[in-house]
Amino acid sequence: AVAAEVRTDICEYTIAVNAELWPARFGCVWAPAFDPQSSSVVAPVRHEGAWRLFKDGAPLWDGHYNQMWQHRFSPNGSKIAAVVSPEFGKWTIAVDDRPWNCLFSDMVLAPVFSPDGERVAAIYKEKNRWSVAVDGVPVSDDFDMVWDPVFSPCGQHVVAKVERGGKYLILADGKKRDRSYDRLWDPVFSPDGSHVLLRYVEDEKYCRHVVPSGELLG
Repeated sequence: AVAAEVRTDICEYTIAVNAELWPARFGCVWAPAFDPQSSSVVAPVRHEGAWRLFKDGAPLWDGHYNQMWQHRFSPNGSKIAAVVSPEFGKWTIAVDDRPWNCLFSDMVLAPVFSPDGERVAAIYKEKNRWSVAVDGVPVSDDFDMVWDPVFSPCGQHVVAKVERGGKYLILADGKKRDRSYDRLWDPVFSPDGSHVLLRYVEDEKYCRHVVPSGELLG
């Protein structure tokens, strides 16, 4: 199946699924996504002056937002998280139409679900500095750049590659590790979560190092 954003005339948009248009027309739409549990299609749309999440052409979320995009399904498809603007110029994440309490002025990037779908993390930008928020709680530290958070297989731990002053570091459960690297790739948990693969450049040498999770997270 194929779904796409469609412009029907100069001021109206809708979603097409396998070349069939949703009956409703909207002021704008963003990229649709397929529900992993069915053949349904979900998309943020501008409807009656506000942004809402629609499914198969009908409202899915009751919430009305100034903006909404980057919606993501949890791995099993039971939940949806999206970047939303509850107030003009303020951004956060909403999970199943429930926005986080924390709001950010600059930017919030696409949400990342834990493997079990119970937790959500996202990168945010505030006062031109980058950081991570997990389940609506922002990390207190900030950085020049942050890469997508990585959950452990059990979903209890979150790590991320960050940059500060031209050096790369690992943020583990909200705490910056002391060791820095010339280059660094995203950490990778083993399937059972007991170890983490680190790939980095140090002293002009490329290294691969498998460390116990407790050593990285402790």
